[in-house]
Amino acid sequence: MSKLHAVVTLVLACWSGALMAQSTLEILPPAPRFLEPVYVRIHPNVFNGNPYGAKVSMTGNKISVVYFSQIDIGSYYYDVELGRFPAGTYSVEVMGVGGSASAQFNVADAAGPSFPYPGTIPAVNYSDIWWTPSESGWGMTIVQGPTNVLFAVWFVYDVSGKPTWYTLQPGDWTSASFYTVYAGPIYKTTGPYFGGPFNPAQVGITQVGSGTLSFRDSGNGTFSYTVEGVVGSKAIVRMPIE
Repeated sequence: MSKLHAVVTLVLACWSGALMAQSTLEILPPAPRFLEPVYVRIHPNVFNGNPYGAKVSMTGNKISVVYFSQIDIGSYYYDVELGRFPAGTYSVEVMGVGGSASAQFNVADAAGPSFPYPGTIPAVNYSDIWWTPSESGWGMTIVQGPTNVLFAVWFVYDVSGKPTWYTLQPGDWTSASFYTVYAGPIYKTTGPYFGGPFNPAQVGITQVGSGTLSFRDSGNGTFSYTVEGVVGSKAIVRMPIE
């Protein structure tokens, strides 16, 4: 090994060690709730180079993240989704070029179990885009929050073929047994043209009916509705996005 090579290697080693000593991992959100998505934010210069990927695994309450990076100019924050967790205490270890860093977080049982057992809180998160494959052109987007409240947007067309959006919100889980059922009012909104200045006075929301989502498993369900005098139901499945 040449003297120059030895000096460069020593400098890089010292630089790496200094960075690891100052390493920072941030848990987002800082106090996650029951089944809320949790991320670890890796601050710039925690590991050598810029990130291009990560792999997450879990054993017990310990989460391991393998962090892939390469030497490059510049640096930036990198968020890695760890998952959704029940109440408890969890540790995170991130391993990358030059060493590792660790953090810990607690998940509060903010959602709380429903009573009596098994209650109505579902075991599945239904957040996704849903549709009927044989009826391409309309669909439903469902977001299930950390306390299991749903917000669903149903995008369809009216009698004249004009695109129309309805929202199912708020609502309640009424069953979590053989069929997991969520029911609530359906609203229609109006507002100003997106290409012009926004005028909040032109925003309006009107209840136009009610709807029920019945899931028989994690990927299949039925949407039943009464909207603006129309009664019907649609079989829905998760839309594959690849």
